[in-house]
Amino acid sequence: MHPNERLVRDTYDAMARGDGRAIAAVLGPSTRWVIRGEGSLAGTYTGPDEIFAFWKQVAAKTAGGLNLELQDVLANDHRAVALVTVRGSRAGRELDEQQVALFEIAEGTFSSATFIYERPEAYDAFWID
Repeated sequence: MHPNERLVRDTYDAMARGDGRAIAAVLGPSTRWVIRGEGSLAGTYTGPDEIFAFWKQVAAKTAGGLNLELQDVLANDHRAVALVTVRGSRAGRELDEQQVALFEIAEGTFSSATFIYERPEAYDAFWID
């Protein structure tokens, strides 16, 4: 298994366990987390503090967070692509969408991650307040 595939898989495992230390270890001060779309949480979050604040908002709005089921990872020396099923519920709405996560990786940390949904309109509708 390529080291960057292992990095992505280990990060998703850490998210599932709620292991903030393991996640923080792969985020640098300039890591960018880009959430595409028009929903209330869309935007770019930079650095561990903003990224963790984003995850706290997700948890608060969904009564605990989203379920991320990693389907597959493709990786090379500079990037990785993760195919993920994202499920959750909030305010009487259900989310069950396919996501592509594009990771740029340097020296064992994420430089950036961009999250794109198969049906962005469904993802956006889930987050509208």
